[in-house]
Amino acid sequence: MTLATSSEKVHLESNLRRFVIFRVFFNARFYYPVFTILFLDYGLTLEQFSILNLVWALTIVLAEVPSGALADIVGRKRLVVFAAFLMFIEMGLLVFVPIGASPVLFLVFLANRICSGLAEAAASGADEALAYDSLVELGRESEWAGLLEKTTRYMSMAFFIIMITGALSYDYHFVNTVLGFLNEDWSLQRELVIRFPVILTLLTSCIVVVTTLGMHEIQTANRESKVTQQQEISILRTISASFSQVIKAASWTLNHRFVLFVILAALALDSVARQFVILASEYYRFIHIPTAWFGFIGAGMAIIGIINAKISKYLVTHHSPFFNFMVLSVVLMTGLIGIMLTIPWFGVLFAICVFSMMGMVAYQSSFYLNREVDSAHRATVLSFRGLALNLGLGLASLLYTGLITAIKAAEEKGLSPAQIHEAAFVDSLKAFPVYFLVLLVLIMILGRIFFRQAQVCFKKPD
Repeated sequence: MTLATSSEKVHLESNLRRFVIFRVFFNARFYYPVFTILFLDYGLTLEQFSILNLVWALTIVLAEVPSGALADIVGRKRLVVFAAFLMFIEMGLLVFVPIGASPVLFLVFLANRICSGLAEAAASGADEALAYDSLVELGRESEWAGLLEKTTRYMSMAFFIIMITGALSYDYHFVNTVLGFLNEDWSLQRELVIRFPVILTLLTSCIVVVTTLGMHEIQTANRESKVTQQQEISILRTISASFSQVIKAASWTLNHRFVLFVILAALALDSVARQFVILASEYYRFIHIPTAWFGFIGAGMAIIGIINAKISKYLVTHHSPFFNFMVLSVVLMTGLIGIMLTIPWFGVLFAICVFSMMGMVAYQSSFYLNREVDSAHRATVLSFRGLALNLGLGLASLLYTGLITAIKAAEEKGLSPAQIHEAAFVDSLKAFPVYFLVLLVLIMILGRIFFRQAQVCFKKPD
């Protein structure tokens, strides 16, 4: 390995800083604390909301791996910049769409979910690969775990601010109370106020665009030869090369079973947790927590995220992968069982388990995959993880949509739509721990049948 020159080091250090900034502003969005109720208050139904999440996940599934392969071929920076511009477009759609149930509303949200899915797919793997390769060029790849912890810490701090701000800016009564305190003649319509979290996220998307444009591309030997050969050929040849890269990376992954089972374990844990997280704001409203408090809950989750990063760093450096997987499984199952009890106010404690587990899955899967995968396939294999996670979420969303439809059809006649909605939502929570238990058993069976080098999973770090 040839270490970078002094001028190159400046660019590589800039990549590390910009990676942290990108992760913070691309993922910490002001509408997160009110995600579910934002969609519903715009005029969508719970079934439409589930369908949109399914479309979002399927978009990522279809685009995840080809985008990762393209990142390995044409450059990680280009994919990250593309993701930044897509974020700007998806937020712009929601800022200007008319509020109220209509075919136009659903179509605009559909376009929003497709743009969002493409953005997630383009960024997934490419940003991590660019940051990790920057560390490699600097001769400091041993600092990867520390960079992940630093990124998680800054993301948690950003979430603390954004969650509180997003929820308060969405609360119609709070906003007008503040305006009335400043000037008794000031007042805003509810239709405008519920757009505030989206408007704020649109502004942060501008920061994401500027950040990514300043990143520095790193030429690996794999990409240098391919880019040189393809400078004069059509985009169709480039796409063909991307699928060739996918096949090579897939073959590599199948021959490295530990990497494969890290991805599958992340799928089992993340898919169930993320389906609940998507519905979290509706859950909070059901356990009698006022909307203005959603942001403080999210901020608390962000602070806990800092602790989770330290716990994850300890786990990956002191315990075996299998031990860590079982720890995460226990944390998730505890949260899912507690959530289905729908305990007023105190039910939020069980939601903390689910949110915490998701953060630790992201950290630990990133640690193991980047450690095991070579640079030539890194972005593509990381995109396999994104593919698996969103395929799992797509399946969970599909099953949830069917479950909600079936429960509503079975409800007693004579109930109001609001009563049917509440009853169906509560009953659907009982399926979460059962679904995770099924996935856990399947992972164990697959591991027993196909994973011949089990000692890797039980080996403690040196």
